[in-house]
Amino acid sequence: MPNNEFGDFQTPLALAEQCLRVVGLPADARVLEPTCGVGAFLHASAVLQPGTERVGIETQPEYAEQASQWAHVSVGNIFLTDLAKDVEWQTNGPLRVVGNPPWVTSAELNRMDSKNLPPKENFKGAKGFDALLGGSNFDVCEYIILKCLGDLRKEPLQLAMLCKTQVARNVIEHAAAAKLPIAAASVYRIDAKRWFNAAVDACLFVVTADPSNTPDYTVNIFEDVFAPDAEPTSRFGVVDGRLVSNVDGYLAVREADGVSSLVWRSGLKHDASKVFELDAAPAPTTAQGVTLDVESEYVFPLLKCTDIFRGKHRALRKWVLVPQKAFGADTSHLAMVAPKLWDYLNSNAEALDGRKSSIYRNRPRFSVFGHGDYTYAPYKVAVSGLHKEAIFRLVAPIQDQPVVLDDTCYFLPFEDGTEAAVVAAQLNSPQAQLLIESLVFWDSKRPITKKLLARIDLSKLTTDSDAILQRAQAVAEETGIEFDTEHALGLVHGRAAEQEALTLF
Repeated sequence: MPNNEFGDFQTPLALAEQCLRVVGLPADARVLEPTCGVGAFLHASAVLQPGTERVGIETQPEYAEQASQWAHVSVGNIFLTDLAKDVEWQTNGPLRVVGNPPWVTSAELNRMDSKNLPPKENFKGAKGFDALLGGSNFDVCEYIILKCLGDLRKEPLQLAMLCKTQVARNVIEHAAAAKLPIAAASVYRIDAKRWFNAAVDACLFVVTADPSNTPDYTVNIFEDVFAPDAEPTSRFGVVDGRLVSNVDGYLAVREADGVSSLVWRSGLKHDASKVFELDAAPAPTTAQGVTLDVESEYVFPLLKCTDIFRGKHRALRKWVLVPQKAFGADTSHLAMVAPKLWDYLNSNAEALDGRKSSIYRNRPRFSVFGHGDYTYAPYKVAVSGLHKEAIFRLVAPIQDQPVVLDDTCYFLPFEDGTEAAVVAAQLNSPQAQLLIESLVFWDSKRPITKKLLARIDLSKLTTDSDAILQRAQAVAEETGIEFDTEHALGLVHGRAAEQEALTLF
């Protein structure tokens, strides 16, 4: 059984041997396995090339003792070890840094009160709400790989480590920003369910670092670590300082990868669906089956990402209570202006006051998050953040009320339906979809993000104007919006002056 505190997935010998076969292990190599556990990679090195010099570092003495039969293993904390200064070698062969660092995040270790953590620091440099919402969280495996590349950046080496595929992407992005001397890189996918009973997308991440070579921050993707001679299926990496998922596809539309002139918004976050969300039929009904009568100005139609993705964005399925017009706004006045809502919220005070997210800390009671004037815009172009395809829908008012989207969606708010229809058509165009496909990593938990969407510069996208106009008109008709053809022509053909620019909140 894995030790959760250490993100402990001991590597089967057969897998470790195959990983070393993929990279090729010279007979005179120096093999370093940080966080070596029981020493699977050291063992594999001894089997494949008995003449290699092998060194391991392990924080758990009982594991270090087992691994010591294959190498010189010291008991130590990798986070406090300088790999360039503190590791002593007897030979001077080519350096290979191998292993399977812990698959656990800093936040998970903090929740377990673990002492097995790097020094306290904001590793990614996250600020403000990014840090508050988890942007400063990081994978310990990622930290260790970057530490190896950083500590040993002055000498040529090859690093081969098992990790989540997301970690490999993060490492390449951070390495490019830090100008680490990476000359080549590849990922070879592994079946994590088979080898570790872990439901994650994982790989063998191979990096060749050489300070004498021109850096290359692109990564070849191979579908199977047991078929390393097959052709790579694609490559991801950093191009023009930006991480892309498909380098070759990206090069065809890179001009449109910039800064969106439109401000993407996240949907409403409340962390209490049984309180804030109401079934729509036959009347607003609570999770307990009670018809709720509260002040109507605080009740709005609600759509979620599945509604958007599946094209169910014109039907009323749920209502949502929004007790504030903007995040942080006072709620105590509800006792006077909306007494029925105030009574309902107080009757659910235990659930609402017990919400664990830090975003509600020191905020007005019964706060929600991710809303502002833009929430109440009549028209929205919305996309699911969770599904594996970027389908943009034009959302119009339901029962003459603006629709509120939940926090699994992202959207652009509009005052004018024609403008919204044109933008929806542009975002669903083949050129925009190619750009998104070259940027998105579909294996991510939330593949579509606000950060990704903010990179789409529609003004730089080369599209078929007539096709966009036709599609915009069709979208407007499907949604029941009055379409202004002349206004749309100006937008599609780029003739709109400043006063005719997209009117967004």
